[in-house]
Amino acid sequence: MSKFLHFLFVTILFIKCGPSEKGSNEPSGKQISVTHFNILFVPDMSNRVNPGLYQRPLADMDILSVITQNLYPTILRFKRAENQQDKLMIDFVNKGLINQYGVNTDKLLIDFSRFANQNDRINYIAEREGVNRTLRSDINEMSLEYSRINNLAIKQNTGADIWSYFHQGIDEKRVLPVSKPLIYMNNRYVNSYRNILILLTDGYIEAGIFNKGFDLSKKSIDMFRKAFLQSGESDMGLFLQRNKQFQIKPVNNQLLQNLEVLVMELYDRSLSPAGVATIHPTDMEIIRLFWTNWLQNSKVKRFELHSYATSKDEAEKTVLHFLGISKT
Repeated sequence: MSKFLHFLFVTILFIKCGPSEKGSNEPSGKQISVTHFNILFVPDMSNRVNPGLYQRPLADMDILSVITQNLYPTILRFKRAENQQDKLMIDFVNKGLINQYGVNTDKLLIDFSRFANQNDRINYIAEREGVNRTLRSDINEMSLEYSRINNLAIKQNTGADIWSYFHQGIDEKRVLPVSKPLIYMNNRYVNSYRNILILLTDGYIEAGIFNKGFDLSKKSIDMFRKAFLQSGESDMGLFLQRNKQFQIKPVNNQLLQNLEVLVMELYDRSLSPAGVATIHPTDMEIIRLFWTNWLQNSKVKRFELHSYATSKDEAEKTVLHFLGISKT
């Protein structure tokens, strides 16, 4: 029997029989687990996107292209040969921007779980004859829609309420659970997701609520630095632990325990145009300290914090390394 016919038979059997319930019919065979990627690409649409204010080597579009160009085969074929369920979605820190910018959210989702079988999935990727929608056309539509939104944000940006996004914006539609097991030939098949949030932000949380534990504005960074220097202490981390009034309040969202967060494009406003520190500790040192404290206390499963990338090659290495993928 060919691989495709075998897969088709298994798929039909799963649909017909459905998942087995735990109990007396518990399979005596082995459990086979397959993990897919559920990637959320979330740009902070604050004034950081304005190249006239904060010049960076890469635009957010460049980083999005790093992900889309690696969807196939690098990401889709990672430890899997078929039945890919991966998803890539562009999300918003501030949900109000969806209406404000007239966003077509359908264009901001690429979902490989929508296919009935592997043959349809291959036709979509390989652009076989008779296929209307293809991976390339969907990537192009996603890129065009995001570029349109980004251009609007440059002209009419708003503060990024990142705290509220972690608190309420990250919900069950964004952090996906392990699927119900499917039983075939006495084996248990389990599909699960690695929920990955790729957050593009400069690290300054400025959403209009100041000094209440929901922000990390330039003003609050300066206040913390001044208090730390005046204290005469040498360990900034211990000083923050002892002075909890400066900390960002932890988020109470149980879903964060199943979320991996890659923060990219941190930007240090305390540096001179030539990149020289104008004060110590720098903004970047304080940003890393505060974000680490906040994400740990919010019980985020795993996270990394990165300064802005200097090239697409560097951004690609950062993303793929976080995903645990070696590009061949």
